[in-house]
Amino acid sequence: MTRRISVLTLILSLSGIVVGCGSGKDDSPADVKPRAKVEIALARLGNIDNTVSTTGSFQVLRDEKVKSTISGKIERVFVREGDAVKRGEVLVTIMSQESNAAIEGARELMGQAKTAAAKSEAEKALKLAEGTAALAKITAPFDGAVSNRFVTEGELVNAGSDLLEMIDPQTEYFVADVPVSLLPSIRAGETAELFIPNLSGNGIRGIVESVNPATDPNSQSVPVRIGFQADRTAIPAGTFGNVRIKIGMETSVILVPKQAVYHDDELDRYLVWRIQGDSLALLTQVQIGLTDSSRIEIKSGLKPGDAIATVGGYGLPDSTAVTVVKE
Repeated sequence: MTRRISVLTLILSLSGIVVGCGSGKDDSPADVKPRAKVEIALARLGNIDNTVSTTGSFQVLRDEKVKSTISGKIERVFVREGDAVKRGEVLVTIMSQESNAAIEGARELMGQAKTAAAKSEAEKALKLAEGTAALAKITAPFDGAVSNRFVTEGELVNAGSDLLEMIDPQTEYFVADVPVSLLPSIRAGETAELFIPNLSGNGIRGIVESVNPATDPNSQSVPVRIGFQADRTAIPAGTFGNVRIKIGMETSVILVPKQAVYHDDELDRYLVWRIQGDSLALLTQVQIGLTDSSRIEIKSGLKPGDAIATVGGYGLPDSTAVTVVKE
C-alpha cells in the first residue's frame, strides 16, 4: 500500500510539472511572499561596566519639626506643604494662653453687659486685652521647604507641640539597600547611576559616600549612602529609585544593542536573529553577560562583525528571508 501511494504521488507531481511547463508562464507575483523588513546592527568588541544593581530611596540629612515656644492659640499659619521658605521667615503666630484668656474674658463680659456703662467698660477691657496681647512668631530655622503641617488656625497648642515639619532639599542623598552578599564589591568613591521609575531621561550620576556598618536583620541588606549633584528640589524626599553601582569593567567583549536580544520565557533562553548574507534571518541562541542601559554582553553564540536584527526580527521563524532596510 505504501508503495502505491508513493507511485501515485510521483505521478501527480510529474503531472503538475507538465501542466506548469505547458502554461508557458512564471509563478504569479501573488504567489511570492513579501520579505520581512529588518533593521540591523553589528556585534562589536567594546568595554562594559561591571555593576551591582539594587533599589533604594531618596532621603534628607536635615529634617526638622518646628515646635511651639509657648502655650496658646494659633493665630495665623502662613505656609502650606510644599512651600519654599527662607531662614527667619515667619511661619506661624501664636497668641499666648494668658492673652487669649484675657480677650475671651472681655468678650464674655460684653455679652453679659446689660447697661451702657457696663458695655463701655467691657469694650475698654477688650481693646486693652487685644492691644497688649502677646504674640509669639515662629520662624523658619533654615532655608528649606515645608513637608508637613500639623496645626490649623484657632487651634490650642502647648509649648513644645509640633507645628510644622521642614526639610532641607540641599541635603538630599540616596540610600541603596545592598544585599550583604554583594557588599564586599562596594567601596566608598565608586561611581553610581540613579534612575527614577517612570521618569524619562538619563540616569543621575552619583558617588558612593559611605557604607553603613550595620546590617538590617530582616532584609539582610546594608544601607549604602550615595551623593549626587542633580537638582535636588526636583526629587521629593522618599522617592523610590533604582541604582547601578560600578564595581569594575570588562574589556574587549562582544556587545550588542539591548533591543536585539529576546528572552524565551518558556525555555529560559536568550535569542537573536542573526542576518546571513543580508537576506536570511537565522534564529540564534546566545549566552549573555553584563548589561548597561543600552547594551548586552554576548558570551557565546556570536562573533565580532555578525549582523543581527534590532527591529523587525521578533517572532520570525528560523531561516526567514528578509530585506535589510536600515543599519
